[in-house]
Amino acid sequence: MRKERRFKVTGVLLGLLLMAGCVETVIFSAGAATALGTYKWIEGTMEKDYPRGMQATWNATLAAAKSMNLKIASQQYSALDAKIEAVQPPDTSVKIQLVSRPNDITTVKIRFGMFGNADWSAYFHRQIMKNLGMPAAEG
Repeated sequence: MRKERRFKVTGVLLGLLLMAGCVETVIFSAGAATALGTYKWIEGTMEKDYPRGMQATWNATLAAAKSMNLKIASQQYSALDAKIEAVQPPDTSVKIQLVSRPNDITTVKIRFGMFGNADWSAYFHRQIMKNLGMPAAEG
């Protein structure tokens, strides 16, 4: 009886070991899909991952800035990261950073003012989604 139990436990452990790579992939994929649909608020900066390449997301971000009447003070673009510094009238600074991730995912980080403004940041992200032709996200 004890030998049979040990055999079952060994079989289960061996099966888990063989499937470990697949399990990690499934867990990572589920986590990535969840992250794409949510905002993260970190120390006044709101960030969101978009399932689009850097160029398309950059264009959508510039269009969102224009639609919100932000005055762009400086912009830097490369295939791996990009930055925009702008001013929201009358004098609120806006910092936007884009970071290219693997698999055509681009992270956009937005900060309105010194301490951040969650409402304006969320609205800006919704403008980006609209420009990318994506449905509005919850959260």
